[in-house]
This record gives sequence, C-alpha cells and structure tokens, in this order.
Amino acid sequence: MKPIIALLFLSAPMTACAAAPAVGLWEDVVAIDDDTLQLISHQHFIFTDQKLATPAVFTALKDFGGEIDTFCCLEVQNTTPLSMREIEKKLSHDHDFVQRVSHIHGLPYMYEAKLANRTIWNNKMLLLKGSKNDGNDIPFSAPVIATRLAFSEIAGNRFTDSDGDEILLKTEVPKRGQGQPLVHRFTVNHKKIIFTVPMLGD
Repeated sequence: MKPIIALLFLSAPMTACAAAPAVGLWEDVVAIDDDTLQLISHQHFIFTDQKLATPAVFTALKDFGGEIDTFCCLEVQNTTPLSMREIEKKLSHDHDFVQRVSHIHGLPYMYEAKLANRTIWNNKMLLLKGSKNDGNDIPFSAPVIATRLAFSEIAGNRFTDSDGDEILLKTEVPKRGQGQPLVHRFTVNHKKIIFTVPMLGD
C-alpha cells in the first residue's frame, strides 16, 4: 500500500506540470518586398515554449505595467512545427522580417496560426482586427497563452485561467534606439518561462 501511495504522490506534480498551458508569442507578420515594396505575405505565426500535442486556442496578452489587455483569440490547427529556415527562405525578400524572427529567443517551436472565428472575439480583438480596411495589415506582436480567456482586461499582472492555472506575466520594455529586446517573463504554476523579441519599429 505504501509504495502505491508514494507513487501517486510523486506523479501528482508531474501531471500538473504536463498539463500547464503552452505560452509564447504571436507574430502578425506583414512581409514587404524590400525592392518593390509590394506585399509578399500576411501571416500569423505563434512561437511556443513547448511542442503542441493537439490543436490549440490562444489568447494574446499585452502588459501595460499594472494592467494586462487580452485579445481573444487565435488558433493553431496544424501541430507540425514550421521550419524556421524554410520560412526565412520563403520571405527572404523582407530583410526586416528575417532579422526579427531570427532574434526571437527562448521559444523553440513555431506554428502557423490564424485568427479564430470572429464570433468569439472579445472587444480588444475587435478593436485591433475588426476593420475591413486596414486592420489586417498592421503588424502586431504579443505574448500568448494556450487558453481562451473570457475577460478583456486584467488588473495587475496575475490571473487564473478556467483550469485553475496560476499565471503571472511581466514585460520589460527597453528604451528605444538602444537595440535591446523586449523581455517577456511568464510564470505558470511556479514554472518560469523567459523569452526575448526585438521591439517593433526599433
């Protein structure tokens, strides 16, 4: 009996750890040919800290230092990670894009994503992507978590998702013009995930 109890006790934290949602980064990429200034591609990519076993819905998060705005939602349906080398080759005529994605550190997996059905968008996503004229052509970057959050704003930097996961997000923003990256720090159930990304327009 004692060995069984001990085994259950040891397996509990491992199960909780395995069930922790993936976190990462949404890159809304508008790739422009450096020579012709024509649109090459408009795609959504999600970079994650862990490999996705099943299709997932993601909520994007923007830390404004004391308040987090949430943007619901995006979807990853194909769980086969993309080859960074192939994507860079495909969009090689946009030097800024290649430089940017090659300097995203701490997130080993890259997936093609798409905006979720508009019927589940929250107010923040409607403001960001609701315009049929130019809303879909504005580059955007934000941390993401693999869960659908029902609220549009979070007071402070801590929140709990519908599965009971405790999440903390802090973003360190450097001064512009210094070439330093944004640093995003997630803590999910006491597990720390840190990744860096170049600032848009820096």
